[in-house]
Amino acid sequence: MDDLIRKLSSYAKLSRIDHGVMASLAVVAGAFSVENTLQSISNSSLLLAVTSVLFVEMSLFASNDIFNIKEDKINNPTRPIVAGELSTREAVAFTFITGLIAVLTSAMVNTACLVVIIVALVVGNLYNSYFKRHAFFGNIIVSGLTSFTFPYGAISIAGTLTEKSILFFMIAFLANLGREIAKGIRDLEGDTRVGICTLPCEIGTNNAGKLAGIFMLMAVALSFYGANYVKTKPVYLVLILVTDAIFTYVAIKLIHNPSTQTAEKARKLTLPAMLNAIIAFTLP
Repeated sequence: MDDLIRKLSSYAKLSRIDHGVMASLAVVAGAFSVENTLQSISNSSLLLAVTSVLFVEMSLFASNDIFNIKEDKINNPTRPIVAGELSTREAVAFTFITGLIAVLTSAMVNTACLVVIIVALVVGNLYNSYFKRHAFFGNIIVSGLTSFTFPYGAISIAGTLTEKSILFFMIAFLANLGREIAKGIRDLEGDTRVGICTLPCEIGTNNAGKLAGIFMLMAVALSFYGANYVKTKPVYLVLILVTDAIFTYVAIKLIHNPSTQTAEKARKLTLPAMLNAIIAFTLP
C-alpha cells in the first residue's frame, strides 16, 4: 500500500496536479461568464469540460518533464523522472492516457471543445519538444494555452466566446507571460548549460526582469476593468486587490533585482495569487 501511495504521489507531482485544479476552476469561471449561477455546476457539459482540461494539463506537464530531463537534472533534480521515482516509459504512458481521456471527454461536450483540446495537445507538445528553445515565442505559447481555459469554459456552455471570458483571458495571459519570463530567469543557468537560450539569455536578465514586471503590471491595471462585468463589485475588488498587491510587489522586485532568487520567489508568490484571482473571476 505504501508503494502505491508513493507511486500515485509521483504521478501527481509529474502532472503538477495543483496547476490542473487551478485550470479547472478557470473553466468554471469561464462558464459563469455565460450563466452566472451555481446551477451551471450541475451541467454535464461543464463537468466534462472541467475533466478534459484537467487531463490535458496533466498530459502536457508530464510531456514537459519527458522532454526536460537534461534541464531538470540541473534546475529541478527532485522532479519524478530525474529523481528515479518514475521511469520515462511510465511517464510516456501516463502522457498518452491522460491526453486520450482529455480528447474523449471534450468530444462529449461539443465540436468546438474537441478542436480546442486537440490544438492544445498538438501545440503544447510542440512547445515541449521544440518551441521552448525559441525564447519569447515559447513564453507566448505557454501563456496562451494556460489562459485559454477561461474562453474554453464559455465555449463548453454557449459554444462561443463571451466578452467577460475574453477579458479574463487577457488578464491571465499578461500575468502568465510575466510569470513565464520570470521562470526563464530562474532556470537560466540550467537552460544555457544544455544549449537552450530563452528570453533572459537573449536580452539579459535585467531587461527580462523589466519586461516580466511590465506584463504583470499591465495585468494588474486590466484587472480593475473586470469589476464592470460582475454584480458583486465590492467582493470582486477585495479579492482582486489581494492578487494585485502580490503581483505589484513581485513586478517591482523583478524590475529592480531580477536575480534567480527573486524569480523563484516570484514563481511561488504568484501561484496562490492567481488562484485568488480565479476565485474572483467566478463571482456573478
